[in-house]
Amino acid sequence: MKIFIDSDNIEEIKKYLSWGVCDGVTTNPTTFFRSGVSGAEGIKNRVLEISKLIGSQPLSVEVTSEIPEEIIKQAKEYSGWANNIVIKIPVTDSKGNSLLGVVKKLVQEGVVVNVTLIMNFNQAILAAKSISSGLEKLNDKKAHFISIFAGRITEEQGVERAFQVIKEARLWLDFHKFNNVEIIIASIRNPENIEYFSKTGGHVMTIPPEAISKSLLAARTKEGVAKFMEDAKKSI
Repeated sequence: MKIFIDSDNIEEIKKYLSWGVCDGVTTNPTTFFRSGVSGAEGIKNRVLEISKLIGSQPLSVEVTSEIPEEIIKQAKEYSGWANNIVIKIPVTDSKGNSLLGVVKKLVQEGVVVNVTLIMNFNQAILAAKSISSGLEKLNDKKAHFISIFAGRITEEQGVERAFQVIKEARLWLDFHKFNNVEIIIASIRNPENIEYFSKTGGHVMTIPPEAISKSLLAARTKEGVAKFMEDAKKSI
């Protein structure tokens, strides 16, 4: 399972790259807002900085419109910033209207997409079908993504239902040989989520920095290190 860092914080991304646990980065308007990044130029500069830092690893950047024509325009602009840009597009707009037509069109034009805010199995397979349809006449080996929001599904329907949606979506993709579509397990809140949902078979998990840092904390580990250091001083 690959790990993406769900943050636009440069220092955090550098840290997890140095640990060897960063396989890509995801961003969204909320992460930029929290970091104090604003304005089109500010966001572009931050995206370019991250892109350069992570090299060929995928970097998801989300569109900021629900109007299909504007989404297409933004997607083409953003994807032109760097070769590793992946365009995040919600599976529907805020009124429930499908955006899969936009997804297919962009894929046909060579834009790598991440269909986001997926909350159920049906949305997942329809998004995968849309991507696959867009790829039919292309010789494109790049992975495209569907982001299933485990944390939000858990809040509404329970953790077992979230697990089931992701696991069954992965089984469906494998059975029907959707080799260019990968599941991103998103909306991860804590170390318990990481442990539980990493067993679903999702290809990728995107994790906020605070959840990664907390995953290494264990009182007995700290006690063990302290004890070994104490004994080492006595034996030297």
